Amino acid sequence: MIENDATGPAVESSDVSELIAALSAVPDAHQRSHALAERLKELDDGAVLEAIRIIYEKTLTGNRDFALLYNGLILSGALVRGLGSEKMSRLVHRAQEAGDFEIVSILLDLPSEHPTESGFRSSAGPDLRDIPLGVRKALARKPDFRSIERLARDPDPRVIHNLLKNPKLTERLVIGIAAARPSNGDVLEEIYNHPKWIARYDVKKTLVMNPHTPLSIALKLLVFMKLPDLEEILEVPNLPEQVKSEARKIVGKKTAYGLDNHAD
Repeated sequence: MIENDATGPAVESSDVSELIAALSAVPDAHQRSHALAERLKELDDGAVLEAIRIIYEKTLTGNRDFALLYNGLILSGALVRGLGSEKMSRLVHRAQEAGDFEIVSILLDLPSEHPTESGFRSSAGPDLRDIPLGVRKALARKPDFRSIERLARDPDPRVIHNLLKNPKLTERLVIGIAAARPSNGDVLEEIYNHPKWIARYDVKKTLVMNPHTPLSIALKLLVFMKLPDLEEILEVPNLPEQVKSEARKIVGKKTAYGLDNHAD
């Protein structure tokens, strides 16, 4: 466990519970993330790490209110924007020294195991590649389901960014995008950063199970997985060993807690 600094405000479970009361009612994920970072900015480094630890552990037990704060923690770039790069570097270094690698995985955006340049999906046929990017981006906004189905195979994250905002897009197609192999890691990151789609459990699970998902994203999403799905993840071929190792740890914790469910 990481100790608090000798000076500066400490943090207790009750303090984090106050954060829950203040922030869990904020409906927008980005606003909630910003507000959480502003609160954490007021704490010393040890207290920030302990607050993150409490949020992580409570989310692991299936507490949905704490899961809302955890979602704020893992939103790409949210903490570094709120806390600043200097403080973030200190936090990462301190967590690494303490061997608190669950916290390190929350703080860091780790590189993908699969280079982006080799990640374009083979399912993107010439019918897409021959259409100019600007046209594909425009089509991704249109409510035409046939175009949506075709563009779900597009390897360009800018097209997928627009497609994910299309109100006619279905969860089935999003899961198809998340499951595609090989895949561009930037495309999978677009799904992760979309508040509507990443809120869906099956989308989270599909991202975790795709070996091409950036490592930092897979590690951050593991905490949400049901126990049977964690055990399934351990059997998925070609997943990075870091993902399987963390999955084994969470299986042990959920088993000890007597849990078989999750926090969406």
